[in-house]
Amino acid sequence: MDMQPLKKRRLNHIPLENSNGETSTSNLANNSTPSSNPAEASSLNGHGNLAKSVPSIVRPSRSGLARSMDNSIHADLFKLQRDELLGRLRPRYETKLASADREVHKLQAVLSAIPDRDALPAPEAWKALKESDNIDVPFPKPVALGSKLQLAYSKPTDISIVGSYARKTALLRDGNVTIDLAVTMPSHLYQVKDYRDHRYFHKRAYYLACIVAGIQKAPALTLDLSFAFQDDNMLQPIIVAQPRLDGNETSRIRASWKIRIVLAVKDDVFPLEKILPNKSCIRDTAAEGDHPTPRYNATLRSECCSALYVKLLHQSAVRSNAFQDACMLGALWLRQRGLGASISAGGFGQFEWATLISILMREGGKAGRPILSNGYSSYQLFKATLQFLSSTDLIASPMFIQSPSFKFAHTKNPMLFDEARGMNVLYKMSSWSYQLLRNEARNSLKGLNDPLADHFRILFINKVDEPLKRFDHYFRVPIKKPEKETSATKFDADLAEMLYEKFCYGLGSRATLLYPQIPSTSIWPVDSPTPHPDDSLGTSVGLLLDPEHCRRTVDRGPPIEDKAASAVFQKFWGDKAELRRFKDGTILESVIWDNPGSSRSVVDSIISHILNRHFGLIDQTSRSGSSEAFARFLPQQRSSQSDMLEPFKAVMSSFESLCKSIRAMEGLPLQIRQIFAVSPQLRYASVYAPGAGQRDHPQRAVECLIQFEGSTRWPDDLLAVQRTKIAFLLKIADSIDKDNSVSAARLRLERSRRKLFEQSSLDIKTIDGIIFRLRIYHEHELSMLEKALNGRVPCSSPKEEVALAISDHKRNFIQRPTHTQAVTNLSTRFPLLSPTMRLVKKWRDSHLLSSHLADELLELIAIRTFIHPYPWSLPGSLQSAFVRTLTFIATWDWQSEPLIIDFASVLTAQEIQSIRIRFDAWRKLDPGMNRVAMFAASNIDKEGITWTDRRPPKMIASRFTSLARAACDVVRKEGLDLKPEVLFVPTLGEYDILIHLKQEDHYSKKKSSFKNLQVDDVEGDSFDAIFEPRKLFFDELQELYGDDIVFFYDESTITVIAGLWNPQTGPRKWKVGLNYSTMPLAKEDGAEEDQVTINKAAVLHDIARLGGDMIAKVEQR
Repeated sequence: MDMQPLKKRRLNHIPLENSNGETSTSNLANNSTPSSNPAEASSLNGHGNLAKSVPSIVRPSRSGLARSMDNSIHADLFKLQRDELLGRLRPRYETKLASADREVHKLQAVLSAIPDRDALPAPEAWKALKESDNIDVPFPKPVALGSKLQLAYSKPTDISIVGSYARKTALLRDGNVTIDLAVTMPSHLYQVKDYRDHRYFHKRAYYLACIVAGIQKAPALTLDLSFAFQDDNMLQPIIVAQPRLDGNETSRIRASWKIRIVLAVKDDVFPLEKILPNKSCIRDTAAEGDHPTPRYNATLRSECCSALYVKLLHQSAVRSNAFQDACMLGALWLRQRGLGASISAGGFGQFEWATLISILMREGGKAGRPILSNGYSSYQLFKATLQFLSSTDLIASPMFIQSPSFKFAHTKNPMLFDEARGMNVLYKMSSWSYQLLRNEARNSLKGLNDPLADHFRILFINKVDEPLKRFDHYFRVPIKKPEKETSATKFDADLAEMLYEKFCYGLGSRATLLYPQIPSTSIWPVDSPTPHPDDSLGTSVGLLLDPEHCRRTVDRGPPIEDKAASAVFQKFWGDKAELRRFKDGTILESVIWDNPGSSRSVVDSIISHILNRHFGLIDQTSRSGSSEAFARFLPQQRSSQSDMLEPFKAVMSSFESLCKSIRAMEGLPLQIRQIFAVSPQLRYASVYAPGAGQRDHPQRAVECLIQFEGSTRWPDDLLAVQRTKIAFLLKIADSIDKDNSVSAARLRLERSRRKLFEQSSLDIKTIDGIIFRLRIYHEHELSMLEKALNGRVPCSSPKEEVALAISDHKRNFIQRPTHTQAVTNLSTRFPLLSPTMRLVKKWRDSHLLSSHLADELLELIAIRTFIHPYPWSLPGSLQSAFVRTLTFIATWDWQSEPLIIDFASVLTAQEIQSIRIRFDAWRKLDPGMNRVAMFAASNIDKEGITWTDRRPPKMIASRFTSLARAACDVVRKEGLDLKPEVLFVPTLGEYDILIHLKQEDHYSKKKSSFKNLQVDDVEGDSFDAIFEPRKLFFDELQELYGDDIVFFYDESTITVIAGLWNPQTGPRKWKVGLNYSTMPLAKEDGAEEDQVTINKAAVLHDIARLGGDMIAKVEQR
């Protein structure tokens, strides 16, 4: 009897996912009793559900048990990885930070002993402090100090360590840790109305300067003091104290920490109703009426409720054992994405993360119930918080905690209003930084749902914040420094806000995310004035593009009847706006971006127009950074604006015509079942497309397969099968000569030394100059080879050759057609896949690795960027796709990790596990990786070694990784100043041999002066386009000296052939039968026998003689 499935009840509030992969927000507010045991995720299933207690006689099914064990193993592994990583990043409080604790205690004593200062008018107090202590008070701008403003100093009411260091959730950053020391100012220094017009912040700045004066006079402290802005908030200057270095070892240890002295006041100093987000606390004489100042108010309120949040986070840590680790996981996740508490980093850091979890553990759900349970593990808290961020739009639907009836006017920024403490927790975030945060949360959750992804690496290891990897289009806009002082409340955000609004309107659906990067602030000496907020040279802007819409050339505006909207449209676009009638009869305002002959993309054109019209930047040269350089560098690709598949239209059309011609042939012994495309040119993946009319590169024959219907008339002998194929090809050649679309056909014989390999093909030249190479696929040939290998049929060839023939047959006749079909489908699905594959191959060729890395392997690597893009989103430009592909190559640990690609999301967990088992078996069978270095499998090729069997060798695979790492370092260092051609410059100084070939035209046959060596060309039957003597020369070198020298070349140019001597040809004992020329070495004292080594001079002389006039010079290094 079949067992009934176990009933389960959900005990947590992590949202489930629907069939579309979207998070259901209705489940977030579900409330139930949590488990009393705060176990890790391994004790719960993927959605946090725990099975009911059932009698022991009830057993789950085999598949359910296997799935549960697999989930448990992955959860346990994740827990071990988490514990190890947090152990490395957690500071050693008792050892390395003991000196920091002693310094903090000294500092607390000094702060408590600073003498009071009597109240003085602001100008006098400022001047007195400058003259007596040489300290420039860091007043926020604009500095308008009246004589009525009284400044004074009194001893602080409290001095406490706060922040992540106090909660033991601090993480090391470059080996350093930051300690926050909160100084609570006395309430009597402030009046009730000091919340208005920067009065509080002016008094606060003076109080901070008095603290600096007191510390400098303390002989017990050896600290270097400087000013900085707290989280880039120019209203909140703070003191940064760092240990003074004297060059000895103790100083270097003490330099691993710094102290930030921040200020706070008590909660009741200012009435809460006066500083709510919808109140105006700054009088603007230039504006009509009072406008709300939410960020100013929230900054003031944040200093009032500092102690309240310390209490809140402490209570959360007491209620949940996993809260501390969840905060550390969140902080690490944010750090890897470049997000932080500072305004320039998005305004969402570890404090905001911890506060959000604390609030959701208390409220946020339906009827005021909590969203998160106290019994969650740290991973469950972390994942549930990501789900909340990704599924909840706090801009469109602001959340008011403990105050459902408390409403504010609509705001452009996110709102998570904590009524109990009277503050918007997300006040430092802008609309664009909030959208970036949500986008990162969505990408992380999608990565967690990908069974082929390394979840731990996606979340906590991969560095996601590099602009050229994160954004599809990234550029810098230079802005001149304003002549007048700007109010500090603007936080450098006015320009970013304007850029955001203009670009959002102009780009429309072309961009899915737009992120203006606000410049960060820096520290400055205490005796210098506060730096101007707009000293930056420019603002950087990043775009995530929609590949489906970013090349749209027509923007449709409002109808002519809508006068107001039409006026706005015309004012925004200026002369570009025009009235047009469309095919459906509508008359709309519109903008046309079709510029024939221009290499600039639509996105570039729109950006340049907006900067010119609204910011006064005249042309594109006034900004730096563009993704177009990568598209222009790609052969036969004008720009990313043009159709990415356009270079291949000629060959695809010619292939279709050829297929029709072959199918229409009469007189063939068998009917044609199928014609397969197997060439990179027919899957949009070759560096150069045939038929492009260019002669500066070699033309490769376009390979395809033809399969006839099954018949018992095929011979049972392998050699006879090869002869039968030749007869079929000769028959096709005779028939196709009558076709008007074909200019010539020629039978081609090859591999005469290996009788079991494919020995014949038919070259067909069409009237448009494209040459196709046709081979015949016989479906029973594989079974015949396998029988020969097993000894079931007689075969004169050795078993090693039979095994190689089987591998070659599977690769060329079974896997390559399937691979071509899959890649072709993906190229039409992802427009940027084709140029990405081509550019990756161009990069491989530029570094002389053409003969070592199969095209199909690089195609799989490029496809991974689109099928499994995590931790990023789907690439929207060639720049981001190429750089992310290089990043994967640089970080892929191919020695211990297989590459698995799922083209259609059809691989099951069992199939993935079987692929991994096969990879482990290869590593055990070949621990030295002498045969298989890289393992690349897919849902259509589960063997994993089809494209990597014996190539690349381990040495080449290591160089492949090293070159990618060097390229990624260049991308990171250069940033916006990156020139793509730098990535394609080979390093020739590392090779032992350089064979320089002459730069003459080598794609045509040279007539010999000897009559018997001349090859007669029949008129109209020339195949010179695919005659490549340099390639033939390289192949001969590989065959003759491949065991002694490792050769490298660029197959697209073949201007130089590089080589490395095989270490096995070094000094060794002489013996009979060495397969290379040797020379004796001088016998050293104490040596028992004579030694020989390879005769390098003789080998190079033979190579030079073999190359003849083709070689310009041979260098030995």
